Amino acid sequence: MAGLLALSGCNDSTPLQKSAPQADMIAKLDEHAKGIQRGNPDASLSVAVVREGKVEFIRLYDKSSRGKTVIGAQEPIFEAASLGKPVFAYLTLKLVDLNILSLERPLYQYAPDLFDGSDPRLKRITARMLLSHTSGLANFDEKDPLKLRFDPGTEFTYSGSGYALLQQVLERRTGLNLETLARIHVFEPLGMSSTSYLWQRAYDYRIRFGYDAEGDRITDKRKPSIGHAAWSLHTTAGDYARFLVAMMDEAAEPELKERMLQTHKTVTGKIGWSMGWGLQATKPNGSIWHWGSNPGYRAYTVGYPQEDMGIVVLSNNEKLFEKIEPLILNTIGGTLPSYHWF
Repeated sequence: MAGLLALSGCNDSTPLQKSAPQADMIAKLDEHAKGIQRGNPDASLSVAVVREGKVEFIRLYDKSSRGKTVIGAQEPIFEAASLGKPVFAYLTLKLVDLNILSLERPLYQYAPDLFDGSDPRLKRITARMLLSHTSGLANFDEKDPLKLRFDPGTEFTYSGSGYALLQQVLERRTGLNLETLARIHVFEPLGMSSTSYLWQRAYDYRIRFGYDAEGDRITDKRKPSIGHAAWSLHTTAGDYARFLVAMMDEAAEPELKERMLQTHKTVTGKIGWSMGWGLQATKPNGSIWHWGSNPGYRAYTVGYPQEDMGIVVLSNNEKLFEKIEPLILNTIGGTLPSYHWF
């Protein structure tokens, strides 16, 4: 993955715990997570660590567990929000390889009515632009969803609307909805059996309901009956860690991974964007990352492909987001310039 990052290096870093004994890593995680738990007794926190091509362990911290290793149906479900975007990007690249659409061909040629706005520049938007947030579309502008902020392909602005638009194109091209496509090409092949863009009946028993920034439970839980690539993913830390493992496996689908994870747009000296993933300049090598933020939920994941190490953190409390960064650094080391960017 030679094209992963071509950004300036990061001076402040903690050595990655690539060779640390698992017991030491768990002890550091427990110490930090239990401290968070004591200050936020209603919160649930699920953490999965990836190392050497596998999910090494998954730990749960909430009222039912003060640091228990969990697997399978023991794992709670969380809203993962924008963590669904890298999954969708990977799905799109799979369909590109099946010649269902092109990354470079203007999407107007596939679905003219979806790009039939007053601005002729809309006809130039490609799948690559939408996946790398360089289309010019704003992030869910309800008043004018097709309004462009700049010429397509020239700048960066984060856009969930772009992902929603590309989802419509894929669903038309295949005749299948997002959930079916993701299940065929991503969830089932990668063993993500608890993951869905739709609400599943089993989630009634496994979901961790969210808490807002004041610590109050959000009682009106969204249960999506239609999948949304930009925000409706529900998953477990273990399932998403399996996806992270797949993203860092250079032996499987090397050409697809190389295309997906190369830098498409440099945003700052330390932050770039690929198709689906954010990229950050970290030592000794660059890393991939994404965050998730829905009402009542906060999540973050980072992976170091060259070191084959990463972490997934899912939480059900908006107050926890600022506490997740030190938890990650305390557990696996590294550095997270993206955490101070968005």
